[in-house]
Amino acid sequence: MIRLQIDTKAMIDELDNKISGIKELTSPSVLNEVAKATFTITGRRFVVDLDKYAKRNPKKMHHIYEWGGIGKPESRLFVLERSSILGGNLTINTKFLPSKMPVPINPALLIPGPTGKTVSRRSIFKDKAAVMEKGAKVSFAAKRILAFADGQGVAFIAKGTTININHPGGLQTKNAFATYLLDWYTNNGNVVMDSSGFYERIQTETERVLNVTGAGVTQVKQAVQRAAEAVSGGKVEIV
Repeated sequence: MIRLQIDTKAMIDELDNKISGIKELTSPSVLNEVAKATFTITGRRFVVDLDKYAKRNPKKMHHIYEWGGIGKPESRLFVLERSSILGGNLTINTKFLPSKMPVPINPALLIPGPTGKTVSRRSIFKDKAAVMEKGAKVSFAAKRILAFADGQGVAFIAKGTTININHPGGLQTKNAFATYLLDWYTNNGNVVMDSSGFYERIQTETERVLNVTGAGVTQVKQAVQRAAEAVSGGKVEIV
Protein backbone atom coordinates (compact mmCIF):
# COMPACT_ATOMS: atom_id res chain seq x y z
CA MET A 1 0.00 0.00 0.00
CA ILE A 2 1.24 3.47 -0.88
CA ARG A 3 0.30 6.45 1.22
CA LEU A 4 0.79 10.01 -0.04
CA GLN A 5 0.93 13.02 2.21
CA ILE A 6 -0.05 16.28 0.54
CA ASP A 7 1.85 19.37 1.64
CA THR A 8 -1.18 21.58 2.04
CA LYS A 9 0.84 24.39 3.61
CA ALA A 10 3.03 24.79 0.52
CA MET A 11 -0.06 24.73 -1.71
CA ILE A 12 -1.87 27.33 0.39
CA ASP A 13 1.22 29.55 0.53
CA GLU A 14 1.52 29.43 -3.24
CA LEU A 15 -2.16 30.29 -3.71
CA ASP A 16 -1.81 33.15 -1.24
CA ASN A 17 1.09 34.52 -3.26
CA LYS A 18 -0.95 34.43 -6.46
CA ILE A 19 -3.98 36.04 -4.85
CA SER A 20 -1.83 38.77 -3.27
CA GLY A 21 -0.20 39.37 -6.64
CA ILE A 22 -3.56 39.83 -8.33
CA LYS A 23 -4.75 42.14 -5.56
CA GLU A 24 -1.63 44.23 -6.05
CA LEU A 25 -3.08 45.42 -9.39
CA THR A 26 -5.37 47.74 -7.42
CA SER A 27 -2.71 49.05 -5.04
CA PRO A 28 -1.85 52.80 -5.09
CA SER A 29 1.70 52.15 -6.29
CA VAL A 30 0.56 50.07 -9.27
CA LEU A 31 -2.23 52.50 -10.12
CA ASN A 32 0.35 55.29 -10.14
CA GLU A 33 2.31 53.39 -12.80
CA VAL A 34 -0.86 52.95 -14.84
CA ALA A 35 -1.52 56.69 -14.52
CA LYS A 36 1.92 57.49 -15.96
CA ALA A 37 1.13 55.42 -19.03
CA THR A 38 -2.34 56.97 -19.24
CA PHE A 39 -0.84 60.45 -19.40
CA THR A 40 1.39 59.55 -22.33
CA ILE A 41 -1.17 57.49 -24.26
CA THR A 42 -4.00 60.01 -23.98
CA GLY A 43 -1.72 63.04 -24.30
CA ARG A 44 -0.26 61.88 -27.60
CA ARG A 45 -3.72 61.22 -28.99
CA PHE A 46 -5.04 64.56 -27.68
CA VAL A 47 -2.47 66.72 -29.45
CA VAL A 48 -3.05 64.89 -32.74
CA ASP A 49 -6.81 65.34 -32.48
CA LEU A 50 -6.38 69.00 -31.51
CA ASP A 51 -4.19 69.66 -34.56
CA LYS A 52 -6.94 68.29 -36.79
CA TYR A 53 -9.62 70.27 -34.96
CA ALA A 54 -7.58 73.48 -35.20
CA LYS A 55 -7.30 73.15 -38.97
CA ARG A 56 -11.08 72.88 -39.20
CA ASN A 57 -11.65 75.71 -36.70
CA PRO A 58 -8.85 78.24 -37.23
CA LYS A 59 -10.79 81.16 -35.73
CA LYS A 60 -10.98 79.29 -32.42
CA MET A 61 -7.50 77.79 -32.29
CA HIS A 62 -5.12 79.99 -34.28
CA HIS A 63 -3.77 81.52 -31.06
CA ILE A 64 -2.19 78.32 -29.73
CA TYR A 65 0.04 77.94 -32.78
CA GLU A 66 2.71 80.14 -34.28
CA TRP A 67 1.62 82.57 -37.00
CA GLY A 68 0.82 80.65 -40.17
CA GLY A 69 1.23 77.28 -38.46
CA ILE A 70 -2.30 76.34 -37.42
CA GLY A 71 -2.54 72.61 -36.81
CA LYS A 72 1.17 71.95 -37.36
CA PRO A 73 2.90 69.96 -34.58
CA GLU A 74 6.09 72.01 -34.85
CA SER A 75 4.11 75.25 -34.40
CA ARG A 76 2.29 74.36 -31.15
CA LEU A 77 2.40 76.98 -28.42
CA PHE A 78 1.13 74.70 -25.67
CA VAL A 79 2.41 71.83 -23.56
CA LEU A 80 0.59 69.18 -21.55
CA GLU A 81 2.21 68.60 -18.16
CA ARG A 82 1.89 65.59 -15.88
CA SER A 83 1.39 67.60 -12.72
CA SER A 84 0.78 65.00 -10.04
CA ILE A 85 -0.21 61.39 -9.47
CA LEU A 86 -1.67 60.18 -6.20
CA GLY A 87 -3.27 56.79 -5.74
CA GLY A 88 -3.84 56.51 -9.46
CA ASN A 89 -5.45 59.96 -9.71
CA LEU A 90 -3.76 61.87 -12.49
CA THR A 91 -3.67 65.66 -12.73
CA ILE A 92 -2.82 67.24 -16.07
CA ASN A 93 -1.87 70.89 -16.39
CA THR A 94 -1.24 72.98 -19.48
CA LYS A 95 1.42 75.57 -20.18
CA PHE A 96 1.51 78.09 -23.00
CA LEU A 97 4.82 78.68 -24.74
CA PRO A 98 6.07 82.10 -25.88
CA SER A 99 5.68 82.98 -29.52
CA LYS A 100 8.99 83.56 -31.30
CA MET A 101 7.74 84.61 -34.73
CA PRO A 102 7.04 88.23 -35.73
CA VAL A 103 3.42 89.23 -36.14
CA PRO A 104 2.54 89.11 -39.86
CA ILE A 105 2.27 92.47 -41.59
CA ASN A 106 -0.98 93.28 -43.38
CA PRO A 107 -0.28 93.23 -47.15
CA ALA A 108 -1.83 96.72 -47.42
CA LEU A 109 1.01 98.05 -45.27
CA LEU A 110 3.61 96.67 -47.65
CA ILE A 111 2.42 98.98 -50.43
CA PRO A 112 4.57 102.14 -50.58
CA GLY A 113 2.75 105.25 -49.37
CA PRO A 114 3.04 108.84 -50.68
CA THR A 115 6.55 109.08 -49.26
CA GLY A 116 7.56 105.75 -50.77
CA LYS A 117 7.90 104.10 -47.39
CA THR A 118 6.39 100.83 -46.24
CA VAL A 119 6.02 99.18 -42.84
CA SER A 120 9.15 97.14 -42.27
CA ARG A 121 9.60 96.89 -38.52
CA ARG A 122 7.93 93.83 -37.09
CA SER A 123 7.09 93.00 -33.50
CA ILE A 124 6.73 89.72 -31.61
CA PHE A 125 3.58 89.08 -29.57
CA LYS A 126 5.36 86.89 -27.02
CA ASP A 127 2.31 85.98 -24.92
CA LYS A 128 0.04 85.47 -27.91
CA ALA A 129 -1.39 82.11 -26.80
CA ALA A 130 -2.01 82.97 -23.14
CA VAL A 131 -3.44 86.44 -23.79
CA MET A 132 -5.77 85.37 -26.59
CA GLU A 133 -6.96 82.31 -24.65
CA LYS A 134 -7.82 84.49 -21.68
CA GLY A 135 -9.61 86.97 -23.91
CA ALA A 136 -8.80 89.87 -21.62
CA LYS A 137 -8.56 93.44 -22.81
CA VAL A 138 -5.06 94.51 -23.84
CA SER A 139 -3.84 98.08 -23.41
CA PHE A 140 -0.46 99.55 -24.25
CA ALA A 141 1.16 102.83 -25.19
CA ALA A 142 2.63 103.07 -28.69
CA LYS A 143 6.42 103.33 -28.47
CA ARG A 144 6.63 104.61 -32.03
CA ILE A 145 4.30 105.65 -34.84
CA LEU A 146 2.12 102.66 -35.68
CA ALA A 147 0.24 101.90 -38.86
CA PHE A 148 -2.97 99.87 -39.05
CA ALA A 149 -4.88 98.74 -42.10
CA ASP A 150 -8.62 98.09 -42.25
CA GLY A 151 -11.41 98.26 -44.77
CA GLN A 152 -11.16 102.04 -44.79
CA GLY A 153 -7.46 102.14 -45.63
CA VAL A 154 -4.33 102.78 -43.59
CA ALA A 155 -4.43 104.69 -40.32
CA PHE A 156 -1.49 106.03 -38.33
CA ILE A 157 -1.28 106.23 -34.54
CA ALA A 158 1.07 108.70 -32.91
CA LYS A 159 3.80 107.65 -30.50
CA GLY A 160 2.57 107.66 -26.89
CA THR A 161 -1.04 107.01 -27.80
CA THR A 162 -2.80 104.42 -25.61
CA ILE A 163 -4.15 101.56 -27.67
CA ASN A 164 -6.96 99.32 -26.37
CA ILE A 165 -7.73 95.95 -27.93
CA ASN A 166 -10.91 94.48 -26.47
CA HIS A 167 -10.76 91.03 -28.02
CA PRO A 168 -7.21 90.04 -28.96
CA GLY A 169 -7.38 87.08 -31.31
CA GLY A 170 -11.11 87.48 -31.79
CA LEU A 171 -14.10 86.51 -29.67
CA GLN A 172 -13.86 82.81 -30.51
CA THR A 173 -10.42 82.23 -28.99
CA LYS A 174 -11.50 82.99 -25.41
CA ASN A 175 -11.23 79.75 -23.38
CA ALA A 176 -11.33 77.77 -26.62
CA PHE A 177 -8.32 75.61 -25.76
CA ALA A 178 -9.46 74.96 -22.17
CA THR A 179 -12.95 74.00 -23.35
CA TYR A 180 -11.63 71.61 -25.98
CA LEU A 181 -9.24 70.02 -23.47
CA LEU A 182 -12.01 69.36 -20.94
CA ASP A 183 -14.47 68.09 -23.53
CA TRP A 184 -11.90 65.83 -25.16
CA TYR A 185 -10.80 64.13 -21.95
CA THR A 186 -14.39 63.78 -20.74
CA ASN A 187 -15.52 62.13 -23.97
CA ASN A 188 -12.40 60.35 -25.19
CA GLY A 189 -10.00 59.66 -22.32
CA ASN A 190 -11.40 56.27 -21.31
CA VAL A 191 -12.16 55.30 -24.89
CA VAL A 192 -8.57 55.90 -25.96
CA MET A 193 -7.24 53.86 -23.03
CA ASP A 194 -9.66 50.99 -23.67
CA SER A 195 -8.55 50.77 -27.31
CA SER A 196 -4.84 51.29 -26.66
CA GLY A 197 -4.10 47.68 -25.74
CA PHE A 198 -2.32 48.75 -22.56
CA TYR A 199 -4.72 46.98 -20.20
CA GLU A 200 -4.39 43.78 -22.19
CA ARG A 201 -0.63 44.11 -21.95
CA ILE A 202 -0.80 44.36 -18.16
CA GLN A 203 -3.03 41.28 -18.05
CA THR A 204 -0.63 39.29 -20.21
CA GLU A 205 2.41 40.36 -18.21
CA THR A 206 0.68 39.59 -14.91
CA GLU A 207 -0.27 36.11 -16.07
CA ARG A 208 3.27 35.50 -17.26
CA VAL A 209 5.03 36.46 -14.03
CA LEU A 210 2.51 34.66 -11.81
CA ASN A 211 3.12 31.48 -13.76
CA VAL A 212 6.41 31.15 -11.89
CA THR A 213 6.45 29.36 -8.54
CA GLY A 214 6.83 31.78 -5.66
CA ALA A 215 5.83 34.84 -7.67
CA GLY A 216 3.51 37.34 -6.04
CA VAL A 217 3.24 41.02 -5.13
CA THR A 218 6.78 42.08 -6.06
CA GLN A 219 6.73 40.39 -9.46
CA VAL A 220 3.36 41.89 -10.40
CA LYS A 221 4.46 45.35 -9.33
CA GLN A 222 7.63 45.07 -11.41
CA ALA A 223 5.71 43.75 -14.41
CA VAL A 224 3.32 46.70 -14.40
CA GLN A 225 6.20 49.11 -13.92
CA ARG A 226 8.01 47.69 -16.97
CA ALA A 227 4.86 47.87 -19.08
CA ALA A 228 4.17 51.47 -18.05
CA GLU A 229 7.76 52.56 -18.60
CA ALA A 230 7.76 51.05 -22.07
CA VAL A 231 4.79 53.23 -22.95
CA SER A 232 5.51 56.44 -21.05
CA GLY A 233 9.28 56.56 -21.29
CA GLY A 234 9.15 58.63 -18.13
CA LYS A 235 7.59 61.56 -19.99
CA VAL A 236 6.21 64.38 -17.88
CA GLU A 237 5.41 66.64 -20.86
CA ILE A 238 3.67 66.23 -24.20
CA VAL A 239 4.77 68.96 -26.59
